[in-house]
Amino acid sequence: MSSMPLMIDLQDKKIVIVGGGNVATRRATSLVEYGARVHIVSPSITTELHTLLQQQRVTWSEKGFEPQDISHAYLVIIATDQPEVNQYVKDSLPEGTLLNHAADASAGDVTFPSVLKRGKLTISVSTDGASPKLGRQIISTLQDTYDERYENYIDFLYESRQRIKASTIEPSRKQALLQHVLSEDYLDEEKQIEFMRWLQSQV
Repeated sequence: MSSMPLMIDLQDKKIVIVGGGNVATRRATSLVEYGARVHIVSPSITTELHTLLQQQRVTWSEKGFEPQDISHAYLVIIATDQPEVNQYVKDSLPEGTLLNHAADASAGDVTFPSVLKRGKLTISVSTDGASPKLGRQIISTLQDTYDERYENYIDFLYESRQRIKASTIEPSRKQALLQHVLSEDYLDEEKQIEFMRWLQSQV
């Protein structure tokens, strides 16, 4: 399997997770952060999923899987430890619905990468299901390189880009400025403030 990485807007998309254990918990916890409408189908769920349920961040059908449970899903996640149930879900998948099979990445068409998020910055690492542990290990090594400062820094870059694009500065100079603010010096918030003051004076 060779998967192409894509960024997908999941806001208000219906995602059905079949299973209520630890894998389902990890998937649901990630997905609700991106605005997805997550529905769990399982006879039982973890304490963490109960918390999400109480917070009205997920919904739950307390029962075994039936094909109608996924009839209008954008994405279905198979997250049970029962091979016969997993196969039943896969066989019931509506045409055009995306599938993530937690136990067998090659059986689906969506995999979940390891992710490091710093505000608008998202770094993901995937091994196409070969070794999720390696993906998590690589992300762990990147956490120190791209530390918490990057959250404000990315916001600074975004605002700078918008202001530079809207300014009357000549085009060649705009490109030079966009390159200039990529310097690590601008991880310093004081430097960011100084640059924004200067930029405002150019408008």
